[in-house]
Amino acid sequence: MNAHCFQSRRKRGFTLLEVMVVMIIAAVVTAMSVGRIHSLTVQQRLRRAAMASQNDIEAAFAIAIRNRQPVRIAWSSGTRQLVVTDRAGTTFFRRSNLGAVYGLAAAGVTFSRSPIEVYPNGLANDTLLITLTVETVTKRVRVSRSGLVRLDSLP
Repeated sequence: MNAHCFQSRRKRGFTLLEVMVVMIIAAVVTAMSVGRIHSLTVQQRLRRAAMASQNDIEAAFAIAIRNRQPVRIAWSSGTRQLVVTDRAGTTFFRRSNLGAVYGLAAAGVTFSRSPIEVYPNGLANDTLLITLTVETVTKRVRVSRSGLVRLDSLP
């Protein structure tokens, strides 16, 4: 009877080899998923920045029509902000900090033209193309003169 109790005690727990195998498998799985998680995080952050830009531009057209005064959409690479102001630049209607909030570098944001003005009749003085890039992921925000905003993704 003593031998039987001794054998059942020996079978409890895990050996060092079993624990090491499980830890190695967990490390390999983690290493494989870290790159994918980083890629998804970058894509999500860029998508949110593009949507914030889209919202600000659509709001600029609505503000110009509602206030019956021209509105200016401008990009400040120094502060990395997309700003919607009155024509004089004294009243800020919208301000999106693409640098601090979404982690975009000044070199990762390009505007085809800055500033553009939106008139009370709902037309802008020019079209606008905003290109947002982080690492290898790029999103484009296209704006027509009539305020139609479209988001494009590039591979």
